[in-house]
Amino acid sequence: MGFYFSPRGGSAQVARYLCRSLGTSEWSPMLFSGSQSGSADTDAAQFFAGTECRSLDYSPAIAEWRDGFDPMKSDRPVHASYEDKAGVPDRIFFDLDDAAYDHQVSSWRRHFAAPNIEPPCVIHLHHLTPMHEAVRLLWPDVPVITHLHGTDLKMLAAAVEPGAVIPGRWTKPWVRRMRRWASASARVVTVSSHDADLAQDLFPEIIGLVRVIGNGVDTEVFQPRRRSADQCRAAWQRWLVDEPLGWSPNGGPGSLRYSSDDLDAFVDEQGEAVPVVLFAGRFMEFKRLSLLIEAHHQARTQSGARAVLVIVGGFPGEWEGEHPVDTVARLGAKDVFFAGWRSHSELAEFLACVDVFAAPSFNEPFGLVYLEAMAAGVPPIATNVGGPPTFINTIEGAPNGWLIEPDDLAALTSVLIEAASERGDRAIRGANARSFVNDHSSWSRIATDFTDLYAEVVAEFADTPSKGVA
Repeated sequence: MGFYFSPRGGSAQVARYLCRSLGTSEWSPMLFSGSQSGSADTDAAQFFAGTECRSLDYSPAIAEWRDGFDPMKSDRPVHASYEDKAGVPDRIFFDLDDAAYDHQVSSWRRHFAAPNIEPPCVIHLHHLTPMHEAVRLLWPDVPVITHLHGTDLKMLAAAVEPGAVIPGRWTKPWVRRMRRWASASARVVTVSSHDADLAQDLFPEIIGLVRVIGNGVDTEVFQPRRRSADQCRAAWQRWLVDEPLGWSPNGGPGSLRYSSDDLDAFVDEQGEAVPVVLFAGRFMEFKRLSLLIEAHHQARTQSGARAVLVIVGGFPGEWEGEHPVDTVARLGAKDVFFAGWRSHSELAEFLACVDVFAAPSFNEPFGLVYLEAMAAGVPPIATNVGGPPTFINTIEGAPNGWLIEPDDLAALTSVLIEAASERGDRAIRGANARSFVNDHSSWSRIATDFTDLYAEVVAEFADTPSKGVA
């Protein structure tokens, strides 16, 4: 299995949980991953602990970049990106010339060809990356399953739009490469039917080879564990006051600090807990976090109903569009707290102290975090595009969240008021959400879908299916 990036974001969680689940099957996963030392969230050995992981450390390249050198020319060049961001070492793919591409392929080919690595029976690659070319050169007769998580599709869709203006001088060669890798795959896995349609529009050659397999949830970690009011107060004290990690545009983790008195926002005049709405994710434009802050502000202004918005995430120094701290300042929004970038294991703790999860993303490719909230009995607010409509409110008579049209400030404001005001409705939707995840999205169920797929493609490339390394 190949994961090109250092572990960060939803697709890394998928690779981690899938490897762990496969470890209990007849398939033996060996994961090759990018890595960045110094943090449990980005160091592959720590992030994928319990999995046989061979990591390619990008830290030296990043250190060279900080010293003014090109990290793409390092001995082990840093990974490229599907997003165009300023002031970061991982430039968008479309900004890498042919020499940089060849260097990426060579680096990964050397890594795959390390001593004591036997040829696998099937190769499972997350995203469309130079890993594809490396494994083709090394193991041309081994079937490849390409697992698309949405970000690669977004970049490619934007690149081929009529009149598209894409940053980078090497767009066309990269589009050709990615199309070649997709069309040469034995199967292409997408995380939603929406992405399946988009993938087949972009790569007509893969029609008939696409399988939709949604992401799973660790239902042991994410389950209803509602904390008492005193326990929640202690948790907010730790996250926001004692060990703050929130950050401003010009500051690092902990540059946003709160006092114990600020935590009075979490209770009303009678001392009763007010509803807490949670956002968790990166500060990317398509997440529409600024829209959520504005809707929260309008809900508070229009209805007078109290609710607190807690924002978890935002990788330090990374954001697109207006920084959400600046949005709060521009609006004069109240009762908004930034908890900073936290480990995935802490998300379950946050969910035990909140009432609603909200992320009004535009065209979210899948949205594993929605399912994790649902597994914890916390109903989500999402938009009616992308991945969420495939698992939110899909069963008639059993609503498990709220869906609104994208970029609709009035609708988002209205549903925030409704969700904050109707405790009984929240409880019903939360219970339905947990039941849905148990029935449809446990990792044991998802892993079975993949082992069946591995056996299917291996059977096509050999006389009989065989056990092997994924």
